[in-house]
Amino acid sequence: MNLTLTGYDNPVTTFVGAFLANLPELLEVMSAEPAHLVLVAEFSDGRYVQCWSDPFGNVLGEVLSNLNIGDSIALTVENENQLRNLGFSKPVEYLSPNWSYEATTTEEMSQLLSMLTVAVRKVLGEGLGNEVKVRTWEIEVPESINKNEVRCEARIYIDKSN
Repeated sequence: MNLTLTGYDNPVTTFVGAFLANLPELLEVMSAEPAHLVLVAEFSDGRYVQCWSDPFGNVLGEVLSNLNIGDSIALTVENENQLRNLGFSKPVEYLSPNWSYEATTTEEMSQLLSMLTVAVRKVLGEGLGNEVKVRTWEIEVPESINKNEVRCEARIYIDKSN
């Protein structure tokens, strides 16, 4: 299996059904690659899920939160409760501002796949025929820096001054 990286600025437009059908293979390849990889799936309303992998087989899955999107509201309190009940960790300012779950074992990878699928379909309410822009890229992580710090530097933040 190979993962063709689209690059940060070159998303591929597909449908939610196709994305979810390919998600098991995407996660498997990300966990097997000896690199730091990023996968972002952005839906037409601007909400997204993303995954980060490291060279050691760990994959962190994230669902956006309301913390870094200015005055916008992406998730209702009910949505947040659904994510918490699925097993996602509560967002934390700066280092982990999205709902997240880190998979380090095969069982946890299976759990992550299930959690992301339910998050996309039930929490975010995406229909299988809805369009989604998917992008994948490799990110450099110097040995002297913590991977959480790299994720912070790579995050897209909404400018609250506009």
